[in-house]
Amino acid sequence: MANWSAKSKVLISFPSKLWLHRTKKYPYLQFTIKAFVPISHDPFVGNSLVSIQGTNPETFISELDDHPSLISYSIMEKKKNLIIINTHTKDPFLLRAIVKNMILVNLPVLVSNGIAEFNISSSRRNIDNFIKDLELHGLKVELKRLGNYSENLIEQILTPRQFEIYLHVKDKGYYDTPRQITLSELANELHLAKSSLSSMLQRIHSKLLGN
Repeated sequence: MANWSAKSKVLISFPSKLWLHRTKKYPYLQFTIKAFVPISHDPFVGNSLVSIQGTNPETFISELDDHPSLISYSIMEKKKNLIIINTHTKDPFLLRAIVKNMILVNLPVLVSNGIAEFNISSSRRNIDNFIKDLELHGLKVELKRLGNYSENLIEQILTPRQFEIYLHVKDKGYYDTPRQITLSELANELHLAKSSLSSMLQRIHSKLLGN
């Protein structure tokens, strides 16, 4: 088994088109991405569980009502100084870039002043491509620390069948923007039911996204 060093740290600044940019207005609140949650009817991920902690976190919630990057949000838990919300984003290109470039995310992810601190694992090539994809979408990315990682890192956390499916889906352009192939077309190529492929991709994405 190959060895690799400590996780890399990447700082991602969110542009105004993404709702997390509005955390800049609330420096006294602590925002934490606790989980990425698969959508039951879509094998990709557009949901995130985010905790908002500090004095009067309710003040931030109104910022979400009209934000164009959100389809919806719901309050999962509410206490005096803590709110946990589930957000459903319209275009989860950050998560798509994570999966496309074989990035392993170490949760939770802290967000402060519109900047998220991601601790990730992957090869140098994958990290470079990940950063390029985000910058093409207008995100500012700063690489704070870089380890030397094995190319077969993803292969070690997925089962042989999952890794085979992942490579096929990735090579066919399913994670590209725009997508080059539909889930139904992939299922036909792989001789799988669409629901079976969807479930398998959800499990693969959950492993990559730290769940």
